[in-house]
Amino acid sequence: MPATSLAPRDLGVPVKSVNWVRLFAGKTRAGAPLLLACMGQDAGDFFVCLVDLQTGHCEQYPCNLKHAAFPTAAHFDPQTGLLYVGSSYTGHLHRFDPNLPPAQRRLEDLGRIDPADNMAIFPCRIDVSPDGGVWIGAYGGCSLTRFDPKTNEFRRLGRMDETDMYFYPLCGSDGTVAGLVRVCNPHTVVIDAKTGEHRTVGPTLDTNAGPAAGGGLSAKHLDLVKGGDGLLYIKASTGNLRLRGMTAEPVDAIPEGGTSPTPEPTFPDGSKAKFLDDKSFTFRRVAITKPDGTSREISLDWVGGGTTVFLVHDGPDGKLYGSSILPEHLFRSEPDGSNMVDLGQCSVSGGEAYSMANLGGKIYIASYPAARLSIYDPAKSYRFGEDEQANPRDIGRLDDVAYRPRVALAGPAGKVWVGSVPDYGMWGGTLASYDPAAAKIVSHRHLMQDCSVVSMDWLPDLGLILVGMTIHGGSGTQPKAKVAGFVLWDPVKDAAVWSGTMGLDHIDGVPDICRAGDGTVYATVVSVIPAASKEGKSETIAELVVLDVKGRKVLDRFKLGGEEGWPMEVSMRRGPGGKVFGATKLQVYRLEAGSARPQALWRCGLKEEEQHIGSAGAIIGKTYYFSCGHKVRAIEVG
Repeated sequence: MPATSLAPRDLGVPVKSVNWVRLFAGKTRAGAPLLLACMGQDAGDFFVCLVDLQTGHCEQYPCNLKHAAFPTAAHFDPQTGLLYVGSSYTGHLHRFDPNLPPAQRRLEDLGRIDPADNMAIFPCRIDVSPDGGVWIGAYGGCSLTRFDPKTNEFRRLGRMDETDMYFYPLCGSDGTVAGLVRVCNPHTVVIDAKTGEHRTVGPTLDTNAGPAAGGGLSAKHLDLVKGGDGLLYIKASTGNLRLRGMTAEPVDAIPEGGTSPTPEPTFPDGSKAKFLDDKSFTFRRVAITKPDGTSREISLDWVGGGTTVFLVHDGPDGKLYGSSILPEHLFRSEPDGSNMVDLGQCSVSGGEAYSMANLGGKIYIASYPAARLSIYDPAKSYRFGEDEQANPRDIGRLDDVAYRPRVALAGPAGKVWVGSVPDYGMWGGTLASYDPAAAKIVSHRHLMQDCSVVSMDWLPDLGLILVGMTIHGGSGTQPKAKVAGFVLWDPVKDAAVWSGTMGLDHIDGVPDICRAGDGTVYATVVSVIPAASKEGKSETIAELVVLDVKGRKVLDRFKLGGEEGWPMEVSMRRGPGGKVFGATKLQVYRLEAGSARPQALWRCGLKEEEQHIGSAGAIIGKTYYFSCGHKVRAIEVG
C-alpha cells in the first residue's frame, strides 16, 4: 500500500562522540616524541589523529572507506614507526606513516584482510613478528592472515578453529606465533609461520558452552600473554606454559615486565600518556606524566560527525530521551527537538542503553554490555555515578548471565522487568525484575529451554505479562533450541503459567509485542521455514500477527519484507485513538483494529541507506519518534 503524504521532521544530531579509541605514543624515525590517536565514528567512518603535544590540536586523517566505522584492532610498530589498523565491518587493513612530509601523509588502505565471505569482517588483534610480518586475527571465521610490508601481499591461513569465531594472535620475540580462540571454548592455537600448520595446545577455558577443544584439560581462567623476556605464555589456573614454536612446556612463573596487547602509551623519555576522561567515554583530556611524577594536561580538538542513535524513549516528564551506541551517552530534548543536549555517561557499561522504562517518575535504563541497570530522576540534577547520591545511579548487573537487555517493562507488581540475551558463548537469557521498594533484583533463566527473552507487554485483563522468546544465545553461539515461542508470566507469583507457540510453526524469535486497545495483541514473529528438499535452502521470514491470547490462537497475519522492510525490535507502541504504531527498517506504519496489514505512514527509499530506520518506538502526544543513523526524526501520527 502506498505511504501517506506525511513527512518526518529532522530534530537534530544529539551525540557526536567516538568509539574504539586508542592512544599510541612513541617516536618518529627522527627520534621526536609522537602521539597518535585512532578513533571510530558512525557518521564519517574512522580516522587517525596526529596530536600536537603542546596544544592538543589534532590533524585528522580519515580512512575514506565507506562503512569502515570501527577500528577494532590497531597496533603501533615501534621498530618502523608505522600504525596498522583493521577496520570493521569492512575487514580492511590500513596503514599510517606519521614520518612522511605533511603533504604526503594519508591513511592508506591496504585492502581486504581475507576476501572470503565473513571470514575477517571484524579484526580482533594485530601484532608484528620479529621478521616484520603483520599478523591479523579476525572474527567471522576465526581467521589468521599475515601481511608482508615488503611486498604488500596478504597470506591467508584460514580458520584457526572449526566452530569458534574470534581469534587474537600474538608474536613472540623468538618468532613463535600463537593466538587465543574465543568465545565458546577459549583455548590457544600455535602456528608454524612457514607452513601455516596450526594446532591446539594447553587447556581450554571452562564455560557452559561445551566440552574442551580436542578433549583437553579445562581451566577456570586462561589467557595468552607476552612475558618480560618477549616470549609467549599461556597463563591458566591449571598451570603456566611457555610456547616455543609448536610446543608448550610447563613453567613455574611468567617473567614480569611483559607487554599487554594494548601497552600503555610511552614516549622515548619514559613519559606516559593517558586519557583522563575515558571512563565517561568523552576522550578529550590527555595527561602526559613524566617519570618523576610531574604531569600536564592537553585537550584534544578532534571533530566528530555524529554517533548512531540506538534507542529513543518518551520520559515521564514529557520529554524525549535516548541513547547513542558505542559510546553510550544519554540525550534529552523537548518534544519538538529544541534544547537537545548530550547529557553524557549514564552507565558503567558504555555500549548502549538497550531498553528503558518509566516508574514512579524515574527512568530505568538497562545497558549493554553486562545488562547493568541505572536509575535516573529527571527532576534532579545530572551527575552520573555509583554512589547513593548519583543521578543517574548505576546499581549493577541484573544477574551473571544477562548481557543484552533487549526489553524493559515497568508497572506489573510494582516492579521493573527486563528481558535479556545472555553473555558471549552462553545460551538461555533471563527475565529479571527490580523492586524499587526493596531495592531487590530477582532473575529467572530458561523460561523456554536455551531461549532468551526479547519482547514483552502487560496484559491487564489477564493480570499477566506476555513474553516473546528467541532461540538465539550470546554472540559466538549457534542456537541449541529448535523453536521459540511465547510465555505467560504471573508477576505476583513470579512464575510462568503457560508457554507455547499460539499455533505458529518454526518460530525463530518474537522481536516485538504490543497490546492493542481492543483486547488483542500484536506481535512480530521471525520464522525459519525448512527447505522443501535436501538440495533446497531454508527461508527466514518475518510476519506481523494479531493474537487472541485467551484463545491461544492467531487471528490474522501478514508477511513483511520487500517494500515493507524488516521489522524493528520493540518499535510498536499504542498511540492516539488507541491505535498501534510501529516501524520496519523502511517505513513507519499504523495498524487498524484486528488487521495485521501495516498501513504505511512514511516510507524511505530502498536505496537510501542513510535514511533507513535504526530505532523507533517513542510516542509523545501525537508524535512518533525514530532515528536514522545519527539523526533523530519525528512524524505526526494523530
